[in-house]
Amino acid sequence: MPVVTVVPKDRLIIVDGVALNFAFDAPETMHALQWDGQRGHIEWTDDDNWPLELEAYEDEVAPYVALWQAEKARREKAAAEAEAARLAEYDSEPVRFECLRAERDSRIAATDYLIMPDYPLAEDSRAAVQSYRQALRDLPTQEGAPWDGGGEATPWPAMPAVQALRG
Repeated sequence: MPVVTVVPKDRLIIVDGVALNFAFDAPETMHALQWDGQRGHIEWTDDDNWPLELEAYEDEVAPYVALWQAEKARREKAAAEAEAARLAEYDSEPVRFECLRAERDSRIAATDYLIMPDYPLAEDSRAAVQSYRQALRDLPTQEGAPWDGGGEATPWPAMPAVQALRG
């Protein structure tokens, strides 16, 4: 049998050390219920404590354990549904496009210095870099986009080898 603590005023039920706060029905004058797995007691605000023996478990303790189990199951289901929604959102086409564009923008930014007017780059290399950058810009409009959102399945254009001018 589980170890159980119930504190109605705090909306608290603890079963085997796992605490859940939620609204539940309990007698208005119950202060707390303590059960150590074999015996326990109920503390009242308007009466003496009631000792609980093993035969009282089903009537006095088990209903609170059932409430705790139902609340725990409800929370686990809600968490699983939220995680499934999060994963579906993460893998949605708009999010994959967002990731694709972010990676594309990063690759374009990595070549910014190469097209600066004062960067010593051979003209054929400059043209190759400009073509590469345009291919990156065009990537989201290609058939199959957004693929995997900029991962391994994305057909990234190859960065051209560039040759700096020697001064």
